Amino acid sequence: MTSQRTEMVEAGNAPHLVARLVRGYRWLARRELLACAVILVLTLGLRAALLPWLPVPQPTVTDEFSHLLAADTYAHGRLTNPTPPFWQHFETFHVLMQPTYQSKYQPLQGMVLAFGQKLFDQPWIGVYLAAGFMCAAMCWMLQGWIAPGWALLGALLFVMRVGILSYWMNSYLGAAVPAIGGALTLGAMARILWRRQLGHSITWALGLSILALSRPYDAGVLGCATVGILLWFLLNSRTPWRTIGIRVGLPAFLVLTICLAAVGYNDYRVMGKVRLLPYQAYDQQYNIATMFTFIPLRTDALYRHAVMHRMADSEAARWTNARARPLTVLLGKLYVFNSFFFPWWGLWIPVLLCPYDLLTQQERATVFLLLVFVLMIVPLFGVMPHYAAAFAGLFYVRLAHSLIRLTSWRPGGRPVGRALGTLLIGLLVAAFCGGVFGLIRNGKELLPFAPGRDSVSGALALRDSTFGSARHSVIQTLERQPGHQLVLVRYAPEHDPQNEWVYNGADIDASPIVWAREMGPEEDRPFLEYFRNRKVWLLEPDQSPPKLRPYVQAASAP
Repeated sequence: MTSQRTEMVEAGNAPHLVARLVRGYRWLARRELLACAVILVLTLGLRAALLPWLPVPQPTVTDEFSHLLAADTYAHGRLTNPTPPFWQHFETFHVLMQPTYQSKYQPLQGMVLAFGQKLFDQPWIGVYLAAGFMCAAMCWMLQGWIAPGWALLGALLFVMRVGILSYWMNSYLGAAVPAIGGALTLGAMARILWRRQLGHSITWALGLSILALSRPYDAGVLGCATVGILLWFLLNSRTPWRTIGIRVGLPAFLVLTICLAAVGYNDYRVMGKVRLLPYQAYDQQYNIATMFTFIPLRTDALYRHAVMHRMADSEAARWTNARARPLTVLLGKLYVFNSFFFPWWGLWIPVLLCPYDLLTQQERATVFLLLVFVLMIVPLFGVMPHYAAAFAGLFYVRLAHSLIRLTSWRPGGRPVGRALGTLLIGLLVAAFCGGVFGLIRNGKELLPFAPGRDSVSGALALRDSTFGSARHSVIQTLERQPGHQLVLVRYAPEHDPQNEWVYNGADIDASPIVWAREMGPEEDRPFLEYFRNRKVWLLEPDQSPPKLRPYVQAASAP
């Protein structure tokens, strides 16, 4: 009898516990800043808890090494580095050698990494903190577009799908920084329009500034689109031009002026020209094809290294394919983003986005901005998921709009829509839990969460752990040697250009290990004389395992 009474009490308490959880959730959702803080702590806490199974990532992608060079440069207290002697031996992907030695990318991601390097002796700490603030900023953005309860739910889904397991947290590619910029821009726009908080024009400009200092193309597109929306809705609401100019336009103009001055100063220090981005200069020096299919291929590029020529040829082939099959390539791009933000079975999620009338201003603005995003990626010959960082929040806004409509669908008076919406949310949560359990069990990243090697087809692949492990092993071997080391890298003709070994820090002469390309006896002789105080090695990375041996022995071998 006592056992039966206990079971009845527990059964009666279960609904009460659920009701208390729901009330607590609603209480938290209504307190916007507290909800954002909880999302921040949750993201950082869960990722820290996974460190035994998902440790600090090793860089493997060429872009990552470029960002790490920028980080090392800023950690040394300068914006760029002088061109090193014999710079031809150090040429590599996404790195400028002339007129100065620096990453081709905009500076903000490098500064985030430099923060981690300088304060914690670990650049990834900068990524870790930025990803946490990205999720908090996404929650803040959603609060401006949808009801508090739905905003908190969208932020939680974003944390589970993107914030913890994806390469936006677990690499050095720099997706979190532009995602923060996009979230601030879009969240501020919503507050200006639908809450009449005109002071957020400063937040809007700050978000665009973050984008300009990380992904300037995205900043230009999102800036123009949001300005158009702001003017349209403010003028339709009969807001006086004077109010628009003084309370919205002037503060934003001042912030953006400071940002443009910073961009120009960085360009001047790196390139010697105020209006030439390092990215543009790198394209002019090394690329046959730019990222844009409407810019013709170049025929005058000069290459001193076969591996760099092969990389340029492969990008030119992708450019040609994008021009020849624009619709197929566009569908592949859309698949990349859908597969990243939603699990593979989420292919049916776009169906939820279509059938509902756009009844509110928020719905119309969301769909308009998503169309702008599609138009933004049309001229690009290839994409990766972080190309959507500035617009990421809109995917979850539109999902929330669709779920709101879906949950009100009651055919025959039955809550079919609510059941379907609950099922969808449950599947998204289950996908995250499956990813965590798979990570703990297998000790490696899962397919949907890692960057794609083939950004044309949209295939999402595992990070190349073989290359990363091999490079880390060689570095450990060299670090055990006395003195400073010089490694000449000799590639086989079939070497994959994506697996690049030749990357160095900001101060090459002072680096314990210097990586360089073998260029032939005539070119190498004065180069080796310059580094005569180092032990010289020859590395043949295409051997299995990579073959590292003293250079004197290699040179004297028959």
